[in-house]
Amino acid sequence: MKITHSLNKLIGSLFITSGLVFANPLLNVNTEEREVYENLEASKGVENINFSIKPKSYYGTMPFIDDFRLDRIRLDTNSLDKSGFYIKPINSFTAKFYITNEEYTFIPNQSGLKLRKGANLFLYEDGFLSLGKRLVLYYQLRQIKNKDYTKNELFRSYLKFFFYKFSFEGGIDNVHWGPGEYGNLLSNNAKPFPMLKLQTEDPIHFLGKWDFSFVKGYLHEDRKDRSNPELMALRVTWKPVSWLEIGGTRLSLYGGTGRPTYKLIEYPKVLIGSEENVPFSKYDTEGYAGWDFTVYLNFLKKWFNSLEIAKFYYQEAGTDVKAFWQKEDKGEFYFPFGIRFLGTAYVTGLFFSTPKNIFRFELQTVSDIFYTHHFYNVENMTYKGMSLGNPYGRNILHFYFKHRYYFDDTFSMEYRLGFLQKPAYKLSLYPLRMKRYYASLLLTKKVKQFILESYLRYDKTNNYNINPLPTKFDIIPEDKNFYILGFSLSYRL
Repeated sequence: MKITHSLNKLIGSLFITSGLVFANPLLNVNTEEREVYENLEASKGVENINFSIKPKSYYGTMPFIDDFRLDRIRLDTNSLDKSGFYIKPINSFTAKFYITNEEYTFIPNQSGLKLRKGANLFLYEDGFLSLGKRLVLYYQLRQIKNKDYTKNELFRSYLKFFFYKFSFEGGIDNVHWGPGEYGNLLSNNAKPFPMLKLQTEDPIHFLGKWDFSFVKGYLHEDRKDRSNPELMALRVTWKPVSWLEIGGTRLSLYGGTGRPTYKLIEYPKVLIGSEENVPFSKYDTEGYAGWDFTVYLNFLKKWFNSLEIAKFYYQEAGTDVKAFWQKEDKGEFYFPFGIRFLGTAYVTGLFFSTPKNIFRFELQTVSDIFYTHHFYNVENMTYKGMSLGNPYGRNILHFYFKHRYYFDDTFSMEYRLGFLQKPAYKLSLYPLRMKRYYASLLLTKKVKQFILESYLRYDKTNNYNINPLPTKFDIIPEDKNFYILGFSLSYRL
């Protein structure tokens, strides 16, 4: 009888009704929850952490957001006072509806939100199983309906284990690395993919704060170059002082049809890339590397009393490198880190926040050979037809300005103005170039347990790229105008 009573008590503690508004702190704040990350980025507490590795857990996010900003996003994240044994089968439900007159398009940095001409419906449901303070299982389903197909899929799912200062995660997820809203190496533009991930949840203290994230990804799909490749990536960030963050990223795309894979003991050699440019070497992979820094401009607060965060960030990446540890470059040293990037891509930006405003200006350039270099010369750094790095792919010049304004804690408006040119480099090789001017408006209103959003984007295009693959382009001499009209309704339990 005692055993039966204990078992009933355990079962009762596990199956809690979905009406309770809490979440396990180990859960990730999904990368497409942009309002949560913007409010973290705009908070004074962000200077205490390395910001440029995402997703972050609730545990690593919420304590650093200003109290008044927490009121704005509390509905997005639920509260975090529960980490015991329980199940929340439905945590949230979201419906998104978009209409567009463009044959193929997408919403950037929204984890694979591809649109077809006409009406597009997306439904999302998620939930989780909390297994104490160190283990959580999360799942998210997605249904899609448009003119081309109807699909029901397991969109995101992972089992995450916390130990000491680290977490180990296995499942389906995506990451966004780098200081900007747009990332050139790994971003949250494409849908989640199968991966194993080891990263810090608390920083390692040694002459500052260190964080890292290691990802082993599996891009399971049929491709036009080499099907089913894998990727291996490492990002390390260092915060020597509160006003400076420095980061470095190394990524290798390898494997797939006709290419070797590697044992665990070979991973360091792959990441170091000592034989990356040696023809016919087993370790000749598709390698990328980059470094970046963020400087907080605190001195500006002396002249602008309402300013909370002001920062400048810069990222440089290459699809190939020259380095003193590589066989073909031994004895060479390039200032300042001993390496030189080839086939470069850049991100640079300014970010400002006040109690009611968030501003960002960002510029990105990507060279002609980025994402198409070497063995994977067709689809390369893509997944399911979308870029794993910069949303607009290779050979681009892209910049934008955006501003989010809070009328109150429940109502905000964001507008964005931008310009995209593709191709932007080696113009003598391409007779036509596309120039795309766009403006968008996003309104967000929160009412009780509901989050309502309306979205409008208008694009004016001089010459048009008819190839939807981000690594390729086919420009035709036609000027076109496009729109996207969208509405989203989310219910948080």
